[in-house]
Amino acid sequence: MKLAKHGFIKAAGALALSGGVLFAAALPAAAASPNTGYAAAAGGVISASPVGQATFPGTSPVTVAHANITGLLTTGVAHATAGPTTATSTVNGVTALLTAISTLRATSVTSSCRFNTNTGAVTGSAHISNGRVTRPGGTTTLASNPAPNTVVGIPGIATITLNRRTTAGDGTLTVQAIHVAVLGSAQTLDIGVSVCNAASLAPVPILPGMTTPITLGAIALLLLAGAAYQLSRRRQGAAA
Repeated sequence: MKLAKHGFIKAAGALALSGGVLFAAALPAAAASPNTGYAAAAGGVISASPVGQATFPGTSPVTVAHANITGLLTTGVAHATAGPTTATSTVNGVTALLTAISTLRATSVTSSCRFNTNTGAVTGSAHISNGRVTRPGGTTTLASNPAPNTVVGIPGIATITLNRRTTAGDGTLTVQAIHVAVLGSAQTLDIGVSVCNAASLAPVPILPGMTTPITLGAIALLLLAGAAYQLSRRRQGAAA
């Protein structure tokens, strides 16, 4: 009798373990910050959280009529997407006030990023259509396909970084199509931002035919708990 009971408990334990392993394999990828794309954000005297933000997991795509930040930025329609391995942002009709007499304009601003599941690399890109900064004394044209971290200095006004790339310690890549730092203040402005993790955020699907083992594993856990409870009661009775 004892041998039979011992064998039952071992079998239930093995089934519970195998079912539990399969169940864990079917869970989504380890928790991470969402992939995200958004139109604009600002910090400093004028501060604004991400406008027109799409996230995965979360809501995507997201389209807003504008991504205006009062006193700093006006835009036309902005569109953002985010998926398990990608994020994008497109902002149309951009006008940013750098000072009372200097303005950054662009017909459209886009950024994107992607995690390659084959190579494990995260890449990004940015495009600026008809971008320029106008100020007393001249106009500075912004490159349409800037290299990563292209710095444009506007003397006495601002430092502008095009296709700005930053990589976090966990490999997450942030691409800001345009990053503005106004000189003489803490004011910053980001336009066209995409953020991608160095991993796929897609849930891992249950393999075909694995539903039954997972269910049996759950049942075995219940049986194992019941057997342990009965065994404990019998030992208590014998001790009494």
